[in-house]
Amino acid sequence: MKIVFSYFFKLYLALLFLVTLVLFYIPILLLLLREDTKKKAFPIFVFWCRLICFLAGYRVKPRFAYEIPEAPFVLIANHTSFLDIVFMYLLFPKHPFLFLGKAELLKVPLVKTFFKRLHIPVHRNGPNAKKALESADIAIKNGWCVIIFPEGGIKENLVPALQPFKDGAFRLAKNNSVPLVPITFMNNHDLFQDPAAKHSLAQPGVADVVVHPSIDKETILNNDIETLKANAFEKINSVLVKS
Repeated sequence: MKIVFSYFFKLYLALLFLVTLVLFYIPILLLLLREDTKKKAFPIFVFWCRLICFLAGYRVKPRFAYEIPEAPFVLIANHTSFLDIVFMYLLFPKHPFLFLGKAELLKVPLVKTFFKRLHIPVHRNGPNAKKALESADIAIKNGWCVIIFPEGGIKENLVPALQPFKDGAFRLAKNNSVPLVPITFMNNHDLFQDPAAKHSLAQPGVADVVVHPSIDKETILNNDIETLKANAFEKINSVLVKS
């Protein structure tokens, strides 16, 4: 019964996404055409994600133990579900951000338009990876926060275990002298699994999210990349191990 329900719920989510995408596509696209109006598109994305979550029966229960630093900053989180992306807009509605994510999203019709014009695609091999970090540097200088999933993608067969971090997010924070905000998504993988998998589960529910103390500028500047990676990994993984 759970698999049958998941199948129909995923169909409902796909239909919900497509219908709302049609509603918001034109106003978002018009705002993304010009550099000076891009940030005005951000509140529309926030409203869009809130609407999807409301109609799908999703609610986010964040645990903010500490104050969020002033923007810009780099956000890092474990990556276990496509919901991680949607919930970011509910968690940080007042901090305009963009994603540094895999270039494969450029193959998704309609979505690729938003991704190419606003977010930063990463081609995993070759010189384009360096170019992506340079684009992220520019975004931070323009006041954007940048979200990176340092595991490098969803490792579906290993979820929810946290995988080793890549360097990009930590180099970005260090190069720009900005804080890092680590986040742990506790149960997103239970709410929505890979829709391409044959018997993947999906259901409405409450997302449990832990927002950890930020790693401040001084710590960023006074430590090397490997130390920063270990520090962030420990923060994000600590609550996963206890759960």
